[in-house]
Order: sequence, then C-alpha cells, then structure tokens
Amino acid sequence: MKQKWFFIIVPALVLLGAGVYLLIAGATDAAAVEQSVLRFHVVGASDSAEDQQIKCKVRDGMFDLMKQLFADCKDRQAALEKATRHQEQLQQTAEQLLRQEGSDAAVAVEIGERFFPTKQYGALSFPAGTYQAVSIRIGEAEGKNFWCVLYPALCIAPAVAEDTAADEMAAVLGKERVEFLQKGNFSYKLRFALAEWWGNFIQKIGSFEK
Repeated sequence: MKQKWFFIIVPALVLLGAGVYLLIAGATDAAAVEQSVLRFHVVGASDSAEDQQIKCKVRDGMFDLMKQLFADCKDRQAALEKATRHQEQLQQTAEQLLRQEGSDAAVAVEIGERFFPTKQYGALSFPAGTYQAVSIRIGEAEGKNFWCVLYPALCIAPAVAEDTAADEMAAVLGKERVEFLQKGNFSYKLRFALAEWWGNFIQKIGSFEK
C-alpha cells in the first residue's frame, strides 16, 4: 500500500513543482514586459460608427506628435517622463483634433497605470496585466478602444511592420522574452497561459478590494 501511494504522490509533487516553476517563470516574464513598455490607448466615446470614426481620426492625428516626442527615447522611463512633461501638449492636440472633426465631446489625456487584457500585435501577445500607458479618453469613453506600444516605437507612424516588431522588442527585452511573447514552444505557451491567468487573477483580487 505504501508503495502504491509513493507512485501516486511523487509524480503529483513533480507535476506540482513543474507547475509552480512555470507560473513563477511566466509571471517573471510578464512583469518584465510590463516594466519595459509604454502603451498608447485611445477609447472612443461609444461604439457608434461616427464615434469610432472620430476615435480613429484622433488616433491618426496624434501619431505625428508622438513621433516627434518619443522616437528617440532610450527606455520606458525616458518615454514616461517625456509624456508627463508634454501632457498638456498632448491634451491640446487631442482637443484640436476632436474639434476639427466637428465634435464638442470632452477629451482627457491620462498618463499612468492601466490594466489591459491580453492583446495581440502581429505574432506578439502581450499578457494581461497593469501597464504604464498614455490614454486618450473621448467623451464617456464607453466605445471600442485602440491600443499599441508607444515604447519601443511599434506604433509611431509610419508604423513598424509587424514582421519587424519582434526585433524591436528583442532590443528591449532580449530574445528569450520575445519567445515568451511569441509563445514559441510548448513551455512558453504554458508559461504565457499561467502568466495570463495570474494577471487576470490579480486584477480581480484588486477589484474586490476597491
């Protein structure tokens, strides 16, 4: 009987240990990604065709300013500090773009932490988690949103082609963590899935506490 339990408990402990290792590895990879990128986020006033078209116009109009401000940033912190210094300019530009579209909706440019669900950019998957972001919220901000990565400059016009995005990220994160974002093999797929679960779990815990 003892021998039977041995052959049950030992494999179970091995599987548990492997699961814990993959969870820790995935959470570490996800945290490195969160701490290395600055995201750009535009939320439409509603899902109406008109509001979504305005959202896209504001997004496209902001790219010229984004290119001027962020193209030469060397790391996430530098990009974040520059965004903070130029928040008023970003606000004024967003307002001007809205008025050009004939909209009198309010617009807010917010810089800080924001939770994002898992998002896909070409072959790269960005795990659910809390990221620093430059967010433009139009009106009630209840519509579909656009997002991209502001640092490294994956979305500054002209946009980085999706097939070169991995190289841009590798320069910041290293090749191994890009494989994590690409879910390059079974181990990375498991690490990503566990990191995704953990990020969503932490978000739910945080929402309960508020």
